Amino acid sequence: MDDFEVVLQCGRNPSVSVRFAERHAAAEPQDRRMFFVVGARAPGLDARLEGVTNFVVGRGLVCFVDGLDFRGWQGEQHWANADRDLKVSARFESGGHVALTWTLRPWRSACGGWDVTVVTWLEAGAAKDDLVARLDAFMTAEGFPVDYFDGAAR
Repeated sequence: MDDFEVVLQCGRNPSVSVRFAERHAAAEPQDRRMFFVVGARAPGLDARLEGVTNFVVGRGLVCFVDGLDFRGWQGEQHWANADRDLKVSARFESGGHVALTWTLRPWRSACGGWDVTVVTWLEAGAAKDDLVARLDAFMTAEGFPVDYFDGAAR
């Protein structure tokens, strides 16, 4: 496990954030996954989702955020990891901002488990590009046994 982390602080309310941290490789060398923790904070909320997986094509979230066009779009765009315990939807808002809705829901929990949703806002240009760069560095960490070839240019 390493101590590299990515924190996305909401541009409208700095007390709301999403955090990616505590990445580690699967115990078996032939298992080509990285695991990490996703946290969500807001007033009165401090949630932690452990064991989020980054499968062989580990750049899905990075490509999703990178593909959000700074010129805008209609409706919502959606992404979820393979286990569907981390979901993100994006909505373009006036003034060149993107609202990212993050939903954490542990798939491993029995019926009646919990879920948490927080919304972060960021500027659709430089702030979004900065988030993409930080997420890419987190997801494509050297030394983790994940094959990142997914057809997307890096």
